[in-house]
Amino acid sequence: MRPESVLEETDWRALVHAYGLTWPETPQLLTGLLTGDRDDARRALSHLWDDLFHQGTIYEATPAAALFVAAALVDPRVRAQPEPTREYGEGPLPAALLRWLSALGYAMGVQWRETFGDDPFVETIGGPLRPMRPRLYAVVTTYLDDPDRYVCDAALIAAVNLASAPELTSRRAALSDRVRAAIAADPHWRYIEPAVLNLRYWGEQDF
Repeated sequence: MRPESVLEETDWRALVHAYGLTWPETPQLLTGLLTGDRDDARRALSHLWDDLFHQGTIYEATPAAALFVAAALVDPRVRAQPEPTREYGEGPLPAALLRWLSALGYAMGVQWRETFGDDPFVETIGGPLRPMRPRLYAVVTTYLDDPDRYVCDAALIAAVNLASAPELTSRRAALSDRVRAAIAADPHWRYIEPAVLNLRYWGEQDF
């Protein structure tokens, strides 16, 4: 699906984020990921983090925004864009978007399990975003072998965080191998802590 189609087919007037209704601000700002302009991308990323995922909260509009980000990540216009700003981490724009999807996966998985343990409440975190995890996973894994180190690292931790979905249990062994290889290559790998937490929840205790 083209990212523009997500914007057109979503009823933004019916959705809210941290500060109220998303119309018309959200679709206007998200379009900035597609313009090739660094400042447009920075404003869009700020909106994703500050309004659509404010303080780690998933809002009504967050699933639609995640669907747009997933569509943008496979769009050639986004793949070709340079680093937006260091405020959102190093690397080109896809790395920044992968980190945002990774944070969503972390919030629905390790983060809440660390807080609430095995309380059944954990399984409600994310609402309609939860069943989207396999779809988001399919997108982020297209970047696992990207030549840009920031991008492929962000893709790996995003895939690991999204693999908290039970539908993705069969993918965890391959992800574990990639995490082990990343840590072997760099014992101070930037995503070692959340990756290891996930692996331990998957039953791998040798870390």
